[in-house]
Amino acid sequence: IGAVVLCLCCIVIVVGVSFFGQNIPLISDFFPSPTPTGLFYNNPSVGISLTYPAAWQYSEQGDAANGYLLIFASSADILNSTSNSLQTGAEMVIVTNALTTSDLPFAVDASSLGSVVDYIATDTSTNISGGENLRTFTLSGYPAASGVYSLANDTGGPSAAYITAVLRDDQIIVFFGVCPQTEWSQHQPSFDSIVNSASLVTP
Repeated sequence: IGAVVLCLCCIVIVVGVSFFGQNIPLISDFFPSPTPTGLFYNNPSVGISLTYPAAWQYSEQGDAANGYLLIFASSADILNSTSNSLQTGAEMVIVTNALTTSDLPFAVDASSLGSVVDYIATDTSTNISGGENLRTFTLSGYPAASGVYSLANDTGGPSAAYITAVLRDDQIIVFFGVCPQTEWSQHQPSFDSIVNSASLVTP
């Protein structure tokens, strides 16, 4: 008799859960999954991994032998644009194998990376001026430096150019972030998060 009663109880419970289960909210209804703050990017061929904003997109060109051009942008329109002047939004361009210590007219080491950033700024374009918030730091154990510059555009207002140089062995990896100056405070955290999240290894 006890076994029969136990079986009946089990049947009632199963039927009850099946019948009423549709009206019982799940735990996940009360605690929805958080929106990711960033997406992971990894390129073992060049020895770079990082996290970029979840709403951004990226493209990559090149190869390990000739170097990569990695572009992380706040919209697909920026990725597909042929213009160098941003009217709105932001992008971070990472260039590898394009610059080595022997390409510069002065000795490059941890103490001179601030000068390397200035050199990249002035050598990249005659439209870049200034140079503020210059700082030196270490990124993945490699010496690095960064600075913020003003980039004059052919159309629209000037852009803010956030240039970071990282010395990995004899190669200088360049992070070049750009956005309209009027949107600098909006995009600076994204630039900082990309650079600070970067992990660099020798491929």
